[in-house]
Amino acid sequence: MLEVYLFVNPLGARCMRSERNIMKLADHLNSKVSFQFVPLLNQQIIEQSLTARPTLAERNDRFNVYYRAILAYKAALFQGKRKGRSFLLDMQSAVVDHHRTFSQELALDLAKDCQLDLDMFVEDCDSDLAKQAFRTDQKLAAEMKVEQSSSAVIFNCSASQCGLLLNDVTYESLCDVCESQGVATKEMLMAEPNYPQNKEAASAGGSSRPHLHVL
Repeated sequence: MLEVYLFVNPLGARCMRSERNIMKLADHLNSKVSFQFVPLLNQQIIEQSLTARPTLAERNDRFNVYYRAILAYKAALFQGKRKGRSFLLDMQSAVVDHHRTFSQELALDLAKDCQLDLDMFVEDCDSDLAKQAFRTDQKLAAEMKVEQSSSAVIFNCSASQCGLLLNDVTYESLCDVCESQGVATKEMLMAEPNYPQNKEAASAGGSSRPHLHVL
């Protein structure tokens, strides 16, 4: 079984594509992959989202927007992994595809669409538990030596305790990893699945070969 940790910018287009690639892999492998989308926030992500030579106030404002978005995602996750994942994808789609600015109003709209308990959601967004979950995620990223969003750390639980760091999470690169690890052939993974999609296999492109690092 593969265990995948994808570190994501909660408002990023590239991360949204990476998330969908991993869910597609889970559909093809059925119950053979477990995945988590882990929010990542660091200075590099903030700088990449701003114009050249941003002011300190602009950096702080952007950090606060991303931080509030992450806390909202964690609050949604507290009500179930499926709802949390749906909230994250809807939030990214609203910002990336529909050009909406993240705000508490947007978060509440998305929470309603995902059928979350709104009172619980609002309370959890400002809870110490959500803030602690954020710190735990950043610690995990540091332990796995992840510095940029849309990076995945992949473990083959049946073969090795070492993780592989994949910096460009295309579907083809995921297929290459599966083939190299003896999980499934690339030919099988590139075919359309002939069974119902299983997007609950979680516990939480280009044509080049993947760029991997053993952790």
